[in-house]
Amino acid sequence: MTDIDAAAARWTSVGRRTSIGRLVARYALPLMIISVVLVAALTTPGFAESTNFRAILINTAITGIAAVGMTAVTLSGNFFSLGVGATVVMAGITFLATADRTGSAALAIVITISVVVLLGGAQALIVAAGLNPVITTLAFGTIIYGAIAVWTGGEVVTAGATQVTGLATADLVGLPMPVVAFLVLTAVATVLTERTVMGRQLRLVGQNRETGRTTGISVLATTIVAFTSLSIGAALAGIFSAAQLRQMQANDLPNLTMDIIAAVLVGGAAVGGGDASPARSALGALLLVTLGNVMLLHGLAPGVRVFGVGVITVVLVVTLHLIRKADAR
Repeated sequence: MTDIDAAAARWTSVGRRTSIGRLVARYALPLMIISVVLVAALTTPGFAESTNFRAILINTAITGIAAVGMTAVTLSGNFFSLGVGATVVMAGITFLATADRTGSAALAIVITISVVVLLGGAQALIVAAGLNPVITTLAFGTIIYGAIAVWTGGEVVTAGATQVTGLATADLVGLPMPVVAFLVLTAVATVLTERTVMGRQLRLVGQNRETGRTTGISVLATTIVAFTSLSIGAALAGIFSAAQLRQMQANDLPNLTMDIIAAVLVGGAAVGGGDASPARSALGALLLVTLGNVMLLHGLAPGVRVFGVGVITVVLVVTLHLIRKADAR
């Protein structure tokens, strides 16, 4: 064998390994979801019932909408929002209180999304100015939680006589409204991040911010887009949560922030930025909610369920990281 033949063989072998790695990274998550569903249907009483599937889809939608919104933040190299849980709760309370005062659920939706987007814009300006995004979002989350607690006095907030439950219970094309919104948002976010100039700019800035600046990309603009996406996702998640629960208070959804971040990580997002997918984040949310549902049906204690989901998240994140490193070689 000549040197050229040997080199060609080595490159072919590397290419084959890279292709296999990419295939594993792309299809491991959906295959795992299918496996979990099949095993659970055979071993878990009540799992395969239509009412349980509906509950899984609605819970996935609420977590997944926020995770899809946060994907742009991670893609742009701004890590995560540690205030997303408080933002979701604030959105829910704002929606219920506004619906009660105006008597209009539609007007309450518009006002809620507007308020949350403005808060997201404020965070974007601070982060784009150079402050650490983790510190910024953590600080905003604390401020938001404190403001909610003072505003409500720790009391439960409802929509009064205004009908809002239809947002969570009504079906559209045979699916619950939150699920339809989840699917539409995931599709739109996927197209925007993978098929548009702004999506490519988000990815480039996330991979190397200085290179992005050198090529004329505005870090301020990409950061505002990323936090606007986060805000819209958090607002919708809060609205649907409030419609489902029919009431909210400041201490609701204590684990939501970690659930959202876990969904993005399980979806294979690179923490440092430059690689994330709304569709994969959506699948990550579906996997984690399904696993939590299975453990609940088996009667496991809340602490055990949280521990189990945490272990699975770590294993998947480490595995995807190793696959990504192997592809880069």
